[in-house]
Amino acid sequence: MIKWFSAILIFALFAASANTMRAADEPADKPASREESEKRREEWKKLSPEERDVRLKEWRKTNAVPSRGEREKMREQLKNMTPEEREAKRKELKERLEKRITELRARQTNATITPQESRELERREQILKRFEQNTPGAPRTEAPKPVFTK
Repeated sequence: MIKWFSAILIFALFAASANTMRAADEPADKPASREESEKRREEWKKLSPEERDVRLKEWRKTNAVPSRGEREKMREQLKNMTPEEREAKRKELKERLEKRITELRARQTNATITPQESRELERREQILKRFEQNTPGAPRTEAPKPVFTK
């Protein structure tokens, strides 16, 4: 009897902690309101099936995460590139990253940036910092070795 009671109590504690952790992970900005969702749904209904497919493909191209197979294919393509091609690709990515950062910083100075864009700006600045730290040809800094004490 006591074992069942303690098991139920532990389960309840885990459930309560999971709910509070989930609430902490949710973004500060609110999701789209019901009216906005319905408005978007109506817009999609008005489109022809062909237009809907085109818009969906565009959305997937810009927002969807590549599948495992696509990532493997991209990795193989990168592996088969010459060092010059790799450097050109790296330069292109860095330019696109810098362009988007300047756009977001301009919005930030105009005070028209949304919380989501603000988080995007922070993430992109971190990526740019890593880009600049790991430039090809520059000596790689190794992580400091751990010191073990008794």
